[in-house]
Amino acid sequence: MSTFQHPASLNPLQQYGQACSILANTTRASNHAWYQDALDLSFQLHIRPEGPCISCFYFDQKKDQWSLGPLLTDEILSDPAKLDAFIAEAMRFTRATGAKALGVILHIADDFAITELKPEFNNPDSLHDLRDAALHDPVSILEDSSILKDQASWRVLPYPATGSDVIGTTVTISLQYAPLFAIFREISERQNFPIITHALSAPLVAIMGLSDLLVSKPEKPFVAILQYPWFTTLAFFNEHSDLRLIRTLHHRGVRRAGTLRNALFTTNASLEFIDPDIFVVPLGRDIDSKLEANLRTTYPACRVESLGMTLPEGIPAWCPEPSISVKPSAKTHPEAVMSHTFTILREEKWALQNFLPIPKEIEEIYPNHSEMRLLRVLRLSRVVLFAITILCIAYLALGIVEMLRRREWAFDVKETETIKVRLAKLNAERQKSDHWDNLLQDRSKAWTAMESLSQMFPENGGMLVKNYSHTCKPDGTPGRAKVGFVKEWKMNGFARDEALEYLNTLNTREGINSHFAKIARVTANPAYNPVIGNRSISVNVRTQENVRFKLSPAEEINNSDESTYPYSFDLTITQRFEATDPMAINVPAIH
Repeated sequence: MSTFQHPASLNPLQQYGQACSILANTTRASNHAWYQDALDLSFQLHIRPEGPCISCFYFDQKKDQWSLGPLLTDEILSDPAKLDAFIAEAMRFTRATGAKALGVILHIADDFAITELKPEFNNPDSLHDLRDAALHDPVSILEDSSILKDQASWRVLPYPATGSDVIGTTVTISLQYAPLFAIFREISERQNFPIITHALSAPLVAIMGLSDLLVSKPEKPFVAILQYPWFTTLAFFNEHSDLRLIRTLHHRGVRRAGTLRNALFTTNASLEFIDPDIFVVPLGRDIDSKLEANLRTTYPACRVESLGMTLPEGIPAWCPEPSISVKPSAKTHPEAVMSHTFTILREEKWALQNFLPIPKEIEEIYPNHSEMRLLRVLRLSRVVLFAITILCIAYLALGIVEMLRRREWAFDVKETETIKVRLAKLNAERQKSDHWDNLLQDRSKAWTAMESLSQMFPENGGMLVKNYSHTCKPDGTPGRAKVGFVKEWKMNGFARDEALEYLNTLNTREGINSHFAKIARVTANPAYNPVIGNRSISVNVRTQENVRFKLSPAEEINNSDESTYPYSFDLTITQRFEATDPMAINVPAIH
């Protein structure tokens, strides 16, 4: 396989060429596993170094089945030839199962330390920013200013318990297994087969799994003592099962840390824990088996128990972390002890952080998933474009052949004069038809005028119309091919108080336009439509007191009696059609 370069060292054209080479020579566009997390892959290899021993297990997620993995020792880790053989065996077994990728999950159980955060970052709202900073710029957030970025890997762990003095700490893991992951990635690229790596801190995974280990939710603070061959981790929880503090004690060549008893006493005192429950969790093959009995003697007022969980077949009792890391959310287990701590450790993946991610300079060499899909679409688009071009050329060729076969192609020029004469006659007929169609347009029919009157003065509307006239006359402007015309309505009558508001509304542009639009809709007569063509409507309503008005009782009022109306009115409506309106009248006669 070609050796690809970092895009920063290439010009845009070279970057595009390298991306196309990656698309053509790798499975990154077709195999989605390249962009998945190792814990999400269907087939996984779990490696757990705990100091003197290294354990390996296969996990087939589709079958929910664990099996013993290939042998791995310190001697194999230090011998490149033997390590290549180990990885080759893992890949052979993976391919034999039909899996399209291998997730390698390293559970680091021989290295664990705590580094405190700077006090100025003690703000719960900054937790996610601190999580990102621990990955890219750890020196900026750690209390120890003497550390170097390439010394170890740091990840933030929150203390979610209410009343904690600090919002969290950082878990520190050395980079001793980074070369192992580098070899996995190198073989993955060489064989064009996705091997996705993920390094977990075994104690963090074990703390996340305490929710399943506890039989019932403690009603008082408790301490979980995680026993590993090379160190002991103490996790302090309050009465709500929320994490307050983590401490780690290294054994320094012995099976138990000499400062364990003192660390328990001083930390309980500082956290104001009185006789907390103590749970011992054995997590290694070569640990101090007498610790539980000694703690019962030392702390007689405390409840001291040893915790263990039922593990699937193929996983030994002292190695629960692989099984815990792939389990679904604790919400699916009714027996699990739930708290805010256990919820966020899994759902926000604080306990599943990757301590040995792919170096940024290597990750940036390859296009991301979206870019690979875009490149693939572009490649397919070029093929489709080429096919469309060929089809267009073929279509045009067939079109030319078909056109040459048509009768029109053999047209005789001598027939032109005959066609011109026929066309002239047809044009004359069309002009005559258009002329009479124009003259016979429905400009002012009597029934539509009466419909407008009845709609304008509804029955029992408080108005009495005495006189009504409607005229329509052309605009006699000489020298034009078309002339406009003017339609006018004049009405007078009497009105009561309740009709005045209606007359005032009718006396506005909006009111009269609304009335004309309604008549156009009811009668289907376009002459009344105020929004088409080039036409305008004006209205004038004049009201005054009726000198003949006589106040009468309501039961004696007759709608036809003019003296019962307190007001008289005169209404004039003028509708003007310009010469450019579609309904304008043709002037010249057509013979």
